[in-house]
Amino acid sequence: MEWFSVHLEARAPGAAPHVLAEGAAADRLMDLLAGYDGIVSAGAGAWDATISIQATGPRKAAWQGAELIAAHAARAGMPQWPAVRLEVVRQDILDAENARPTLPELVSGPEAAEILGVSPQRLHELAAGHAGFPEPMYELRTGKLWLRDAIEAFAMRWERKPGRPRKRAAATG
Repeated sequence: MEWFSVHLEARAPGAAPHVLAEGAAADRLMDLLAGYDGIVSAGAGAWDATISIQATGPRKAAWQGAELIAAHAARAGMPQWPAVRLEVVRQDILDAENARPTLPELVSGPEAAEILGVSPQRLHELAAGHAGFPEPMYELRTGKLWLRDAIEAFAMRWERKPGRPRKRAAATG
């Protein structure tokens, strides 16, 4: 037996997309599913529930979970709308997915300079004048933020030349 997370989403028929599931019914369903670590949400034209159950495999978990949620939803007075989504995930896989960051890793100017092995001043020169330098993701009052992956990719393809970069001659006119 393994633990699975089962998520079922029900939606109102096409003729009633703005009908709301009663809040009290959603609360009752939440109470009924408490023994399964249940989570319920309801809104305009849809409601969904997620539970954790033990089963011998994903198909068995899907069948048992869907039946359990539907039976408790009927007891709670939830609208008997058709199920439009049923998702089953082994709990250890879901835990690993949830542990991963959802935002890309960002670096500030000093961190980007460190990755590139240059001074912060040289980083600003590269950012201002090198055509292949990545654009910042964000510009804050405290400075720019770049995607770490973009800075690391630039570092891999950047052809560094030894010595100090030449100063550009001032235009005379």
